[in-house]
Amino acid sequence: MIIGTCVRFASAAGPFDSPRPRLLFWRRGWAGARSRTLGAELSRRGFLVGTAVVAGGAFGLGLWRRARREERRLKARTATALQLGPGAVVVARGEDPADNLRRALQAAGGIRALVAGKRSIVIKPNMAWDLPPETGANADPRTVGALVRLCREANPRARITVFDRTMSRDPAGPYRTSGIAEAVRAAGGVVHTVDEGRFREVPIPDGVALKAWTFYELVLFEDAVDVLINVPAAKTHSTSGLTLGMKNVFGMVGGERGELHQQIHQKIADLNRVVAVDLTVLDATRVMFRNGPNSPRRSDVDDGPERAQRIVVGSDPVAVDAYAAKELFGRDPADVGFIRCGAEAGLGEMKFTAREV
Repeated sequence: MIIGTCVRFASAAGPFDSPRPRLLFWRRGWAGARSRTLGAELSRRGFLVGTAVVAGGAFGLGLWRRARREERRLKARTATALQLGPGAVVVARGEDPADNLRRALQAAGGIRALVAGKRSIVIKPNMAWDLPPETGANADPRTVGALVRLCREANPRARITVFDRTMSRDPAGPYRTSGIAEAVRAAGGVVHTVDEGRFREVPIPDGVALKAWTFYELVLFEDAVDVLINVPAAKTHSTSGLTLGMKNVFGMVGGERGELHQQIHQKIADLNRVVAVDLTVLDATRVMFRNGPNSPRRSDVDDGPERAQRIVVGSDPVAVDAYAAKELFGRDPADVGFIRCGAEAGLGEMKFTAREV
């Protein structure tokens, strides 16, 4: 009976055992069965311990990565020696945008005061539209190229990155068509195509219409960027009325663009609470005075000396936009919602002081 039982037990081979039945006598059989049971327990225990170690390691790695993300501090505005206080803007006029930029920056204290000793400079021009330079839909490539060159001369070791979140199915299309990519590379900069996996949601302190939103890592964290320069074009906009420096921040954020167009003025101000732009270079080489922001018609663009052919620089984003609203479009800055909201949020001054050079 015992032998039969032992035979049946020994014959119950598992999938990884030998398929040939073995005869176990009572003494050896019981010990053998017990040893197999004990071995199974040890194997099971080892498996559980191993699993716990692996799980614990994975959990610990996850915590480390999470802690690492949480350790990344948001970029603050860079303290510089630029002679640009609250409400102050510098304006340079002329047919050559590169020369206008050089003179405007020189009058503001020189670009070296902003970029010297920095390792990462990020320039975010308006180059969202797959349209050529003469339309004025994007920043002028001569302006962006000149800015990269001036930064390179002031800081040869810095990494100078230029990017925008474009409005094209082919993200690189506007880079090419605008002429900006070629100008940037020729000046020694790096053209960066947005990686949709690198947007991070962060809370917006004191946000009114937005309590949190996703921002691109390249402009968000202090370990990714030391100096952030915003280079908007001067255009009308079908939803916000105008698109200038503060609105150009839309190209630095993720999420659904259509959602931002609801309560757009307040949301522009809310987004600017997070993005720490160090310098705004408003490119008014051309001014799209109607049917913006992406009209392909030359008749919607003014490139004459009365309204256009100027570069405006300032470290106060509200003041730069206020100047553009009044001097380029003939509008009271207080009547432009995002400018008013920006001033109310303490982001800058609507009352500007312009120095022309």
